[in-house]
Amino acid sequence: MKRDYRVLLVDLAQSYGGAEVRVITQAKYLQDRVAHCAVAVLQNSPLHQRLQEMNLPCEPLSIGRGSPRMGLALRHIAQHGKYQLIDAHNVHSILWGHLGGYLGGTRGLVSTMHSDYGKEYPGLKGIFYESTLWLNRRIAREYITVTEVLQEKYAALISSTLIHNAVPIPELPLPPKNPDLIRSWGFSPDDFIVVIPARLKPVKGHRYLIDAFAQLDDFPQVKLLIAGDGPLQPELEAQVNALNLADRVHFAGFRQDIPAILQSVDSVCMASLSEALPYAVLEAGSYARPLLVTAVGGMATLLEDHKTALLVPPQDAAALANGLRELVTRPEQTRQLGLAAYELVKNSFSTEVMIDKILKVYDNAVK
Repeated sequence: MKRDYRVLLVDLAQSYGGAEVRVITQAKYLQDRVAHCAVAVLQNSPLHQRLQEMNLPCEPLSIGRGSPRMGLALRHIAQHGKYQLIDAHNVHSILWGHLGGYLGGTRGLVSTMHSDYGKEYPGLKGIFYESTLWLNRRIAREYITVTEVLQEKYAALISSTLIHNAVPIPELPLPPKNPDLIRSWGFSPDDFIVVIPARLKPVKGHRYLIDAFAQLDDFPQVKLLIAGDGPLQPELEAQVNALNLADRVHFAGFRQDIPAILQSVDSVCMASLSEALPYAVLEAGSYARPLLVTAVGGMATLLEDHKTALLVPPQDAAALANGLRELVTRPEQTRQLGLAAYELVKNSFSTEVMIDKILKVYDNAVK
């Protein structure tokens, strides 16, 4: 059933990550489910560029997200677009999107929370983010969390609905690896390639994974692809050079061809110190790629050690190294881990189920 209300998604992210993947998925699938759906974004941000490539409606904003004028600009968009519902993703979007929407007369205000902001941003920034969410309770109608861990954290403070992320599921068997793509990374098609698809920031734990590779002199065929950009790149590159790993580690930068990458790697690793439920984990599962992840947040809740993934403690390079050895030396177990992850994602994380649940929340918010 197509709803008769108009929806504005707000995502003021400067970079591109799991939250932005979800916003794009919602924007795409809501086109045929509501009267109108557009996304308010920072002009020329990676999300804005991706929305343009997909011909999805967007409202680009040239104002810095630290400026109070952002709230006024979003008020104008809410009024001019006659939006009955605003779904804001993450803190800056919630702050300005809901303030602007409220001032513009929009009463269907939904907050979608993707992270434990206090843990991800220790110090004053985390306190500010958590305080913003607390104050937002006065005007928001509905809250959505994306993992059990977040749902448990916020359940005592707000009435929220758990709606997991979701991904399209390709059919098995998958196409073969792309040898030209692999060679473009400086690797051989015969190598065992591990990818970490994550922004280069401390919470993602790249430095522990690089230290783990330094412990794998006995497995020179194991290579690391770092897919992502961010402020830590110079520091991580220096670490790689200091450990003489330059021939085994490739920095691929920000990538929009993650499906092609997943098709051509042997395993996916998430070495995070704190995490909700990253899209990278679901995407890896959808491509039947065996997972090596730290036992934190939504990953620890969703995945079972030695059944759907290998789980190791966070901030533990030795444990990551042992996990990598296990993936390489037990190929049949590794293959079964990938297939188990595929079945888990296929059965529990379809986009259709996610959109249906989101629409139920929207229906309540616009009443």
